[in-house]
Order: sequence, then structure tokens, then C-alpha cells
Amino acid sequence: MMMYGALNQAVLARVPSTANRVLDLGCGTGVLGRALKERQPCAVVGVTFSPEEAAAARAHLDQVLVRDLNRFEPGEVGRVDCVICSHVLEHLYHPDQLLRQLHACLAAEGRVVVALPNVLFWRQRLEFCLGRFRYAEGGLMDRTHYRFFDWETAGALLAQTGYGVESAEAEGALPGSRFLAQAGRWLDQRALELSPGLFGFQFIFVARPAATQPASG
Repeated sequence: MMMYGALNQAVLARVPSTANRVLDLGCGTGVLGRALKERQPCAVVGVTFSPEEAAAARAHLDQVLVRDLNRFEPGEVGRVDCVICSHVLEHLYHPDQLLRQLHACLAAEGRVVVALPNVLFWRQRLEFCLGRFRYAEGGLMDRTHYRFFDWETAGALLAQTGYGVESAEAEGALPGSRFLAQAGRWLDQRALELSPGLFGFQFIFVARPAATQPASG
């Protein structure tokens, strides 16, 4: 089984610096949790489906659980200040169910940080226009994805599960902008502001439980 050991810097940057206890769902080998613990004093609990990933993550995190997130009961970890769901919800049968359950373990000022891949990123749109819908071993069309999201449905997932979104951003770039130095970075920023669903390859949300939650169903 392939082990996930990448560090999503955009997600790390959005974890509140005040979070003392963090739950990292889909923690992989613990790279994100390790970077977080190096940045601020906190305890990190990781959850992964892979025993091999868990063995590696235990070298860096305070606690690591081997669980299937499709059947995970968040209450077993107790209260946390922040829950990280970085590129994990799309792998679940019912991500809305897990998001609703997370309300119970969030502290009063708790936040969720969610990162989702954008299935309508411009390069993937070209593939669709050419009549190609091909699963891959990783990336936007990872064959282990059960759910696919665009800019609208990603935000709706959080709203429909009782969260108020505090920030919503896309990370990506215009084709060829890397060759334009500072002007390219400005163009990237403008493009992502105007059309996040076209130029963003991932979406990052920071949200907290809304005062009034929708009925589960």
C-alpha cells in the first residue's frame, strides 16, 4: 500500500496558532502533525486506515489510531481545538456524516480545516472536453475517490453539515504564470479570486460549528 507523506503547506498555514489539541484525520505518516508540533506547542492525534502509516506517524504524533473513517466515532478522542481534514473527505462514502459527528468533539471555539481537490481544475476540464474520464493512482482522479467536488459543492458540503465558513480559498495558478515572476504571482492571485473553480487545484476552508445546525438526514 502506498503511504502518504506529503506536507500540505496551505493547510498547515490555516491551522489556528492557538490550537492546543489537534485531530488530524487521514494523517498519513504524520508529516503535517510533525510540522505543526514544531511550529507551536500542541498535542496531535492522528487517524489513518493504514497500519504502516500509523507505525511511521507514531514517531511524530502524540497518539495515532488505526480506524476506517467510514465508521469512525470521533467522540473517542475527546475534545479538540482543531480538526484537520486534508484530502480525506473525498475518499469517504458519506463525508457529510463524519462532518456532522465532528461537532461533538470540537471545543467551544474549535475549528475545522478542510482541503478538497477540485475536479474541475482547468487541466482536468481539458481532459473531460477531450472525452477522457480516466482514474489514476493519485491526484484529482485518484481511483480511491468516492466523491468529487467543485467550488460550489465543496462549500455546500460544510454549510449543509452545520458549519459557518470563515474563510474559503483556492490554491492554484494560471498556465505559464511561473515564467512571469512577480507579475505572474499577481495574475495568479487575481485569477483565483475571480474564478477559483477554474484555476484552483485544491480548495481550503476554515469553518466552525454554526449557531443553528441543519437537521441531519
